[in-house]
Amino acid sequence: MTRGSPAIVGRGNRLSYLFGRLCDRIPGVSYVRHVLVVIDRDQLPAMPRGYVVRSIDATELAGYRIDADATVQAERFAAGMVCLGAFDGQGTMVGVTWVEPDAHAETVLRVRFRLPADACWDGGLWIDEERRLSRAFVAIWAGVGLWLEQRGKRRSVSSIADYNTASIAAHRRLGARTIGHVAVFRIGPTQLTMGGHIGMRATWGTRWPEVPLDRLDLR
Repeated sequence: MTRGSPAIVGRGNRLSYLFGRLCDRIPGVSYVRHVLVVIDRDQLPAMPRGYVVRSIDATELAGYRIDADATVQAERFAAGMVCLGAFDGQGTMVGVTWVEPDAHAETVLRVRFRLPADACWDGGLWIDEERRLSRAFVAIWAGVGLWLEQRGKRRSVSSIADYNTASIAAHRRLGARTIGHVAVFRIGPTQLTMGGHIGMRATWGTRWPEVPLDRLDLR
């Protein structure tokens, strides 16, 4: 995993980041820790004037250039994720995000999250660089809120690398609450998955542990 040089906030995040950098230098060894956050639908903004958010299928998305390449896009669609695209008043796509009901296989952590019936998973948000100072961010999250409402769901859950302070801060501005952490330490084919609400689990090879978030009180 390639790590940037983010502004670290908090002692725990800093220690986790430094330990991950140390592990990156050892062949076959890696460490990553994610923050689990939840956002209530009622906290999400209203759709700004002039924008619309709708689902995009694989064929349409192939006509745009986003941060996820064709392989990643195909994997996400195959996993049952839905791509939501935000469009401005001229019909230009300005950003996307991905949502998924019921469960999510997190490829970075190599764990499967099982969600409550009233929650969805969100991740992979991207905004065109030229539109990052526009209302595109607000529009995307307003679209997530509408998507949740249409399906009778009340909240969205996601995991964020604990050194990605910009994303953590953006979620917190939307009213996100931290519900836990998941840390993964790998040596070769062996993975040790740790979290306060799941304990410690060891897996080997291609086996992925399941994290039952449907047992948590997300309120």
